[in-house]
Amino acid sequence: MDYLHTCRALHARVTRIRYGRAQNLERIEDAVAGIRSSRQLTCDDIERIKDSEVWDADAFGYWPPRSEIESILESTEWDFWNLPRKESEAIPNLLRVFRQIEPVSVILRFIVPEHYGILSPPVEKILGIGPFRRHPERYQAYSCSLRKIREIRGFETAADVDMALWTLQLGVLDGLLEPELPNEEYRTLQKGFEQDSQLREIRVGNLTAQIFEDMSWTDLAEALLATNFDLAGRIAGIEFERFVRRLTQAEPDAELQNLVDKELPPLIREIHRDARRSTEIIAWCKEARRTRNSAVHLNPPPAKEKVERLIKAMKEVVRMERARCRWEKSVDADPSNGGADEFSTMRESFREERTLAELAAEQGVMTPQPMEEMIGVGAELWDDEEDFQRFVEGIHERRIEGRRSVEGNT
Repeated sequence: MDYLHTCRALHARVTRIRYGRAQNLERIEDAVAGIRSSRQLTCDDIERIKDSEVWDADAFGYWPPRSEIESILESTEWDFWNLPRKESEAIPNLLRVFRQIEPVSVILRFIVPEHYGILSPPVEKILGIGPFRRHPERYQAYSCSLRKIREIRGFETAADVDMALWTLQLGVLDGLLEPELPNEEYRTLQKGFEQDSQLREIRVGNLTAQIFEDMSWTDLAEALLATNFDLAGRIAGIEFERFVRRLTQAEPDAELQNLVDKELPPLIREIHRDARRSTEIIAWCKEARRTRNSAVHLNPPPAKEKVERLIKAMKEVVRMERARCRWEKSVDADPSNGGADEFSTMRESFREERTLAELAAEQGVMTPQPMEEMIGVGAELWDDEEDFQRFVEGIHERRIEGRRSVEGNT
């Protein structure tokens, strides 16, 4: 039995410490076992789920009174049988009735424990679930992570995984179990978490999925400057080289130094007719190549100021490369251009170019990404667990500060 299964076995003990009594959630599962196949959900079912003799359901959000939801529940057919296949419909429908995602997660956890758990801050922290613009997507990402752990670690249900992770966060990482267990047993649970590469992969994947969806690598490098400029330099250096090669249409074996010193300057001068401006950018790119070498090979690692200038140069190259792509598309679409005034067209595109992320942000929409592609993305961004933990703590601190700022303004 690995450390996560041990945490699952300790769930009742941690609930006793946290709430003053041990909770028997399996009793509620048995009481509502028939709901999934009935296609009905009544207020009596909700009361069975909220059974105050077993646990404190009111700790998980606001529950609307019977008078507000009874007619809606009874007039609706609830297809729990086809979950999770139809969860993209079921979760928003429940959310419209119960208003908050936490009670919705409680309902699904007890009706379909195989696939769902109760959305809670301790488990969100363990899984690295970041902010989502819509609550259904947030809970889907949460549930998807539980199911993945269920499969790779041999749990019977996602609800079991949820209880194990809740115990891990509160009991082990927050220390509630430390005075309750022998020191060796407690340290074994801590080491299990520290060495759990599978859970780390899921956690980092969840944290970085939203980052990668909302940011280009260029923006990510710039965002990392404040907390990890070594990593920022490596990302920026890789992107700088990639876009220089694409912009100059270089052969695979062409040396980067030759591209930056000889091939890139004429392109820069054609786009930036201002001699002073083009000379400045050419100088940035030459310095950026040297910084790129230091950042990638860490011999020695570059200073933060040089990484900042590398990112500045990279942004210019990225914009020029995108402008060239737009020009080539315009020539392909209109053969009458003949390439006679190619760089004036390119300069116009350079001024007007907008990335997909910029357009999405401007219009207030998100670019879609399949949930399964989010899991595991960016698992190797951090060198070790300590470095990663600092990053996670910084995110949570900034989220708390942001909420306090909003509350203060309102």
